[in-house]
Amino acid sequence: MIAAVIFDMDGLLIDSEPFWHRAHIEAVKKRGHIIAEGAVREMAGRKTIDIAQHWIDQFDLDITPQELCDEIVAQVIRFITLDGRTLPGVRETLELFAARDIPMAIASSATPDVIDAVMERLQLSEHILFAYSAMHEPKGKPHPGVFLTTAKKLGVRPADCLVFEDAISGVRAAKAAGM
Repeated sequence: MIAAVIFDMDGLLIDSEPFWHRAHIEAVKKRGHIIAEGAVREMAGRKTIDIAQHWIDQFDLDITPQELCDEIVAQVIRFITLDGRTLPGVRETLELFAARDIPMAIASSATPDVIDAVMERLQLSEHILFAYSAMHEPKGKPHPGVFLTTAKKLGVRPADCLVFEDAISGVRAAKAAGM
C-alpha cells in the first residue's frame, strides 16, 4: 500500500539539469579547464559538495570544495529564479496524489537553498509537505539515508513509500531504502 510519495527534484520536477550542467562547466572553465561532454551527467544525483571535490581532484583546482560548491549553487539558483519550469506531467501527478490524500515530500541531493528556490519558483508548497536535502545526511545518494529520513519525517514505513527518481544513484538509494 502506498502511504506516501517521495519525489527527487532535479530532472524530475524541474528541468534543472541544464542549469547544473552549465554552472559546473562555467565554474571549472573559469579556472582554465574543460569538463568532457557527459561528465556532469555522470555525477547526477550526488551531493554538490561531493561533485565539487571530484572536480578539484580531477583538475587539481586551487579552491576549497565548499567555495566551489557555493559558486555552483549560486549560479544554479540564479538560473532557476529566471527560467525554472515544471516538467510535463508534474502538476497532474501532484494533483493525483493530493486528491487521494497521500502525503508528498521531496528528497533531493540539492542544497537547501536550491530546494527553496525550486519550491518558490514552481509554487510546490500547495502539495508538497516538506523538502529534505541529502546535505543533512552523512552520505549522499546512492546511500539510502535521504529517503529513510524523509520516510521517518512523513511518519511512514519505507516499504510504504513510492519514490519518483530519475538518476541511477537515486534509484539505487530508493531500492536500498526498501522503497
